[in-house]
Amino acid sequence: MLDLITQATADYHQYFIWMGIVSFVVFIASLLLTPLLLGKIPQDYFIHTNQHKVEIEHLGHLIIVVIRTLIGFVLLIAGIIMLVTPGQGIITIFLGLFLMEFPGKRKLELKFIKHNPTFKALNWLRNKAGKSPFTR
Repeated sequence: MLDLITQATADYHQYFIWMGIVSFVVFIASLLLTPLLLGKIPQDYFIHTNQHKVEIEHLGHLIIVVIRTLIGFVLLIAGIIMLVTPGQGIITIFLGLFLMEFPGKRKLELKFIKHNPTFKALNWLRNKAGKSPFTR
């Protein structure tokens, strides 16, 4: 069994190096970008109970919505990966969900924000970006 593990490690040595490099880059990017992205969200975002409805009025707006959703999806996947590698997995998943457009998004956001440890972590990161804390 030990020989099998040793052989697999030797065979896939390059892949392990690349996985380590990618993990490190994602970790650093999440440390730098997460506070900045959280700083872009309005302080009173969680107070407004009316649900935001996306109205696509022209092609340019559609392109923006698609790009935001794709970036949100990439952040969601990166957050899931960061659950098992170094990084801010839960917060990155949260940011990805913020950017995406899907039915039931508002309910999910409000459910997340009611979780005190998540709320405190979001406000701590906003503080690092020099922004005032969220209100709920």
